[in-house]
Amino acid sequence: MKRNNSTLRLLVAALPVTLSVGCAADPEAADPDSGVVSVGGTAAAGDGSSTGVESPQEMTDSAATDGGDTGAGGSETAGPESPIKLDVGSVPDAPDFNNCGAPSPVVCDAQDDDPWHALGVNCAGGPQVDGTIMGAPAALYVHEGNLGTYIPATYPPREGNKFVVLSSGNAAEIAQAGLYASTSHPGQDPGNNLPAPIMTNDVSPFDDCAGDPSLIGAGDCSNTIATQWNQGSGANDYVEMRINTVVPANTFGFSYDLAFFSTEYPVYYQSTFNDMYIAWLESEQWTGNVSFDDMGNPISLNAGFLDFKDAPNPFDCPACTAPELQGTAMEGHAGTRWLTTSAGVTPGETIEIVFAVFDLTDNSLDSVVLLDNWHWACEGGPPITIPG
Repeated sequence: MKRNNSTLRLLVAALPVTLSVGCAADPEAADPDSGVVSVGGTAAAGDGSSTGVESPQEMTDSAATDGGDTGAGGSETAGPESPIKLDVGSVPDAPDFNNCGAPSPVVCDAQDDDPWHALGVNCAGGPQVDGTIMGAPAALYVHEGNLGTYIPATYPPREGNKFVVLSSGNAAEIAQAGLYASTSHPGQDPGNNLPAPIMTNDVSPFDDCAGDPSLIGAGDCSNTIATQWNQGSGANDYVEMRINTVVPANTFGFSYDLAFFSTEYPVYYQSTFNDMYIAWLESEQWTGNVSFDDMGNPISLNAGFLDFKDAPNPFDCPACTAPELQGTAMEGHAGTRWLTTSAGVTPGETIEIVFAVFDLTDNSLDSVVLLDNWHWACEGGPPITIPG
C-alpha cells in the first residue's frame, strides 16, 4: 500500500502512548532521542516503506521522546525513560470503519470465573470461539479486581472486572505480596518441541512475512522467537490457552492486552534461564509470534519491556525500585506494564491463536502473563505491540 507521510504522522500522534517506566537503563547509555519503527521485527522507514530484519542500531529512526513525565503508575527512580517504539508501518492510511463488521465485545465476567469470559469471549451475544487449555490446573487463575496495592492501580482489569493469569507455577500466587514464587509442574515439559503449530525457527535470515508473504507457514513469521529460545535448552512447566475461530465478515483484525512478570529477575536476568511468553497466530496472513517488546523481541525475561524492576541488576539498572509491583508476588522482581497487541486477519478464514508461557531451561522460579480484553477489530496489517 502506498502510504501518505502526513497521514502517518497524524496517526502516530493519535496513538495512545503511556510513558510508564519503572527503571530505565543507565542514563549515560540511554538515548532519549532514538526511536524504532518495527513490523514484528522488521524495520520500517520513515516513509512507510519496509526493510529487512535489522539490528537495533540499524532500526533507529528519529522520533523524539519526552523523558520528563513517567505517566500514570510510572516510577521515577532511575532517570530518563526508555524511548517508546511503535510499529507505524502497519497502521492503515484510512481504515473504513463504516464498512467494518467486527462484532462488538460483550462483558460477562461478573457472572462466573470462566477463563474465556474473563478473557472477553464466549459471552452471550458476543464473539464466540472454540477454546482449549493445556497445562497443570494450578497454572491458570482468574483474578478479580485490581492486582496489587499500588495507587493508582498498575494492573486494573482491561474489560469487565476480571482477567486471566497464566503461570509456569501456581497462577493464584501472583496476588500474594512478596511471595517467592517457584512451583514445578511435573509432566508439563515439552522440551525442545513446543506444541504445534508453534515453530521456533525464523522464516528467513533476510526477511519476515510482512516483507515476503511467500514465507508464511515456513516458521515464525516475525523472526523473533529463535534468538531468545536458543539461549536456553527447552521448555518446562508449559501452559497455554488456545483459540480456534472463524473471522467474521468485514472484520480485519483482533486485539488483546497482556502483562508479563518473572521471578527469575534479578538473579537470572540475562542468563540462559530466559522464561518466555509467546502469542502464536496461525492464519493466512501470518504464522508466528505477534507480541513483542520495544526492540522487536518476544516477551521474555531477557528482552521483555521490563518497565518495573524492583531490584537492581548489574546490566542496565544499578539502583532499581518499582513500587508499582507492591502487593504482588513480584515484589523484588520485575514485570511489564499492560501492553496491547493487534494483528490483521482475513474475513471468513479460520484462525488459531495460542497464548503460552513457560520456563526455559529449568522448571524453577515462575513467570506469569496476564491476559484480558480480547476482541475483534477493524484494523488489519502485520502484528504490533504498544504500551496499553
